[in-house]
Amino acid sequence: MLLPRLLPPNPALAVPARSNAAAALALLFLLTAGPALAQDLTVYSNGNVPVGGSRQLTAYVPLVVNTVTWDVNGVAGGNSVWGTVDGKGLYAAPAAVPSANAVRVRATSTSQPSKSAQVTLTVTQVQPRLWGISPRSVAPGAFTLTLNGLYFTDNVVVRFGGVALPTTRQSSTQLTATGTATAAQKGLDVAVAVSQTGVGAQVSDTVNLRVTAESTPAPKPTPTPTPTPTPAPTPTPTPSPAPSPGTGLGSVDLQAGRLLEQAAFGPTPAALARVKLIGIDAWLNEQLSQPETVIADPGTGGMSNSVMQAQYLNRLSAAPDQLRQRMAYALGQIIVVSMNKNVYPNEIYPYLQILSRHAFGNYRALLGEIATSPQMGKYLDLANSNKPGAGSGANENFARELMQLFSIGLVKLNADGSVAAGPGGLPVASYDQSTVTQLALAFTGWTYAGAGNNNWENFSGPLQPRDVNHDKTAKSLLGCSLPAGQSAQQDMTAALDCVFNHPNVAPFVAIRLIRSLVSSNPSPAYTARVAAVFNNNGAGVRGDLRAVLRAILLDTEARNDNAGGSSNPSINPNSGRLKDPTFHIVAMVRALGGSISATNQQAWSFTRLGETPLAPPSVFSFYSPLFRVPHSALVGPEFQIYSPTEAVLRANLVWQILSNPGSDFSVDISRFVNLAGNSAALIDAVDQTLLYGRMPAAMRQSLANAVAAQQDNRSRALTALYLTLLSGQQAVQY
Repeated sequence: MLLPRLLPPNPALAVPARSNAAAALALLFLLTAGPALAQDLTVYSNGNVPVGGSRQLTAYVPLVVNTVTWDVNGVAGGNSVWGTVDGKGLYAAPAAVPSANAVRVRATSTSQPSKSAQVTLTVTQVQPRLWGISPRSVAPGAFTLTLNGLYFTDNVVVRFGGVALPTTRQSSTQLTATGTATAAQKGLDVAVAVSQTGVGAQVSDTVNLRVTAESTPAPKPTPTPTPTPTPAPTPTPTPSPAPSPGTGLGSVDLQAGRLLEQAAFGPTPAALARVKLIGIDAWLNEQLSQPETVIADPGTGGMSNSVMQAQYLNRLSAAPDQLRQRMAYALGQIIVVSMNKNVYPNEIYPYLQILSRHAFGNYRALLGEIATSPQMGKYLDLANSNKPGAGSGANENFARELMQLFSIGLVKLNADGSVAAGPGGLPVASYDQSTVTQLALAFTGWTYAGAGNNNWENFSGPLQPRDVNHDKTAKSLLGCSLPAGQSAQQDMTAALDCVFNHPNVAPFVAIRLIRSLVSSNPSPAYTARVAAVFNNNGAGVRGDLRAVLRAILLDTEARNDNAGGSSNPSINPNSGRLKDPTFHIVAMVRALGGSISATNQQAWSFTRLGETPLAPPSVFSFYSPLFRVPHSALVGPEFQIYSPTEAVLRANLVWQILSNPGSDFSVDISRFVNLAGNSAALIDAVDQTLLYGRMPAAMRQSLANAVAAQQDNRSRALTALYLTLLSGQQAVQY
């Protein structure tokens, strides 16, 4: 299920041709409205739209020029908060219900801008569906119901005759609820429904529960007649008892294992032992002082991107500076450059060097080097963006994405990352088109290295300023004033300083990094604590990524390692994050004591999983940072590339690596094969290696049953590893 991507404002093109039915409706409107309204513009029609859904709107313009532009709540083309509308009037609801969920979609005549019309669309949650309940009848008194349906999210409650019952969500398709039927309800059919809470809540279909006069008596046993003696039957084999899965070895590795999933690409046996030996704080200090792994030029002859991709996967799996690799990976999901446009190695690997170099540095310095890098200059068209003139003009791409994706986001934020409410409770845009225009002018006059003023692509060094092509007028943006007459370098520096010091930057960057490293749904308090460190590292420095990283990893919300006790840890089911394909596969290989070779040929394998190494499909990276878990209010960006198809393909790659790793994956499962004669010992080893002792008892029993059905020790080991790696317990980083 794909929800709408974040898109910049998109001007409308033209009104689509109307069907005969729509034309007839429009004609009827004109005939009945009278001459005073004959020149008015009309939009059809109001209604509800669920999150992720869409509605086609039609604008009727009784003018010779019948084109319109569209906006949502006054924003041309809409945005990710209120939904988007394209040039043909197709409205796409946002991924989450906005706090004020009645949005206004307006069409404005291009020939007569004073003529406009609007409709109000109400964004709702996806309606839960109720198909059946069990039992269908109860007696007065206490009862327990099982309800089956679809789209049961965490915020639903079962209602019995309109009264909310204590409700437990078993899955997205099943609920249980307890309640009490009164004596006054005897003989009645009482409506049962599933109701959501919160903005845009919906109620399911209803199913009637019959309250009977009394409990249905259990059938009386039929008296057994005295049997006639018969020959004893031939004995049948007694079913074998279920294989014992054992009780587990505890979770002594849990604290170290969770840290290494957050601060590295998962634990290796050696890394796990190191963290346990010296402790978390000392390990972080050790990693922060670890020499930077060299990111070398893979060779410029021909198209050597496959070599660069192979080296990249090898670094993620084997580089000793794992904390730097993990942080650079997270920063690369915020500040994106892609081989989809930058098609040669020298257009990519220096960008990777910048991310690595600044992973423990300052965010302002990172923005400064990115802004003048020829790699970003090509990707977002800043290079050769010149002042307005005959045949030229400022390119707005870098200016827009710097604000939308690299620093402040689309709407104003509170210090805890929540959206700041404006008039009427609506979010307030953090910038508008005039801001984009002014910022783009501030960034004019930069070109590739060379002797000219507008040089051809050259990636040998940073972009160079050319004041002759720079717009030197005064500029005003985000509350900052840039005086007239400044050079390209002066305006670049001042503009970046202005953006960097915007109050949105701290919570915006904090929540993006937390989502990449620890949890897709951090609490507002967690975000606020990290944002405060971004604003001031304790020594008055803003943007210190080393301090921010320590704040993220050492926060109590990240270090809730034994929330339910060391023998039976119970992590909040809303915590953690789905592992994206790259992280999942790399972490699996590392856990099994291996790495991905520097000469591997596996880029295509990751392409099939929706994550081609170094080639995200857009400036939003591989998935929208605001994507919601389907049929849930929870943010889950990585779920956007975990469709049923991609889940099966990921499972296939896991099996390939386990059963036939070849020279690309240096995994070794012999330890598990040697233990496979004892199912409890095998499951213990798998549990400790992949889940750090957290495997639930029911899962242990399921594995024991599956292992017992195999014919040899290798098959048993493969089965236990494969099923565990595909389980939610392992695929989600808790």
